[in-house]
Amino acid sequence: MDKKRIIGIILGVALILAVGLKFYLANKEESKEEVKTNERPSTVSSKEFKKQYEVLNGTKNSNDQDYLEVSIAENNPVTIKSDIEILDILKNGTGVIYFGFNSCPWCRSMVETLLEAVDENNITNLYYVDIKDIRSSYEVKNKKLTQTKEGTESYYKILEYLNEYLEDYKITSDKKDYDTKEKRLYAPTVVALKEGKIVGFHEGTVDSQEDPYLGLNETEKEELKAIFNETFKEIKNNTCEKERGC
Repeated sequence: MDKKRIIGIILGVALILAVGLKFYLANKEESKEEVKTNERPSTVSSKEFKKQYEVLNGTKNSNDQDYLEVSIAENNPVTIKSDIEILDILKNGTGVIYFGFNSCPWCRSMVETLLEAVDENNITNLYYVDIKDIRSSYEVKNKKLTQTKEGTESYYKILEYLNEYLEDYKITSDKKDYDTKEKRLYAPTVVALKEGKIVGFHEGTVDSQEDPYLGLNETEKEELKAIFNETFKEIKNNTCEKERGC
């Protein structure tokens, strides 16, 4: 084979290899950047939390009211806990606990703002407890208060932990209040914990919100975020990262 032809083939192969190597290194650096800027991977809990809340988008409740549409990131920071599991967190954990349920209109109106506040304060642990089916319930029949469902054993223990922050559970019928002799864990409730000590507590959304099915306006969102910032101030992570800044 002609020597010039051989040299040409070698140079051609070398050029192809050089281009391929450059492409590989560029993609590798891009992948590193994606990992670096992606705040957290999705988990089984975060995917399930997203599914639970978004499944009601475009649907109505039993009163023919439209559920507020919400959008939850797949890589959200939520870890789902049962009422039993959350007891250990309440005893000695650090982080934020969100008590709520997906069909609660107040919960749907605040959940996106909660996730934003958790992210902005660099909170690494956000625990979610669905309280819809664990609470007790009462009704008034013939002017007599009757318990229609007993709460779970763990629910009553949660009430003990949060006792000083919770309101008395009263049922109003015909303009008369009936005292259940219990406290009530309303949805949504957000609790900040530091080594098992409650350092922040917020129930509901903001006082100015009248209709949860309409969601929060921008002013109310900012007001609620400010409340969460105050709630989280003792557990927020102020650590700065070299690559991403503060």
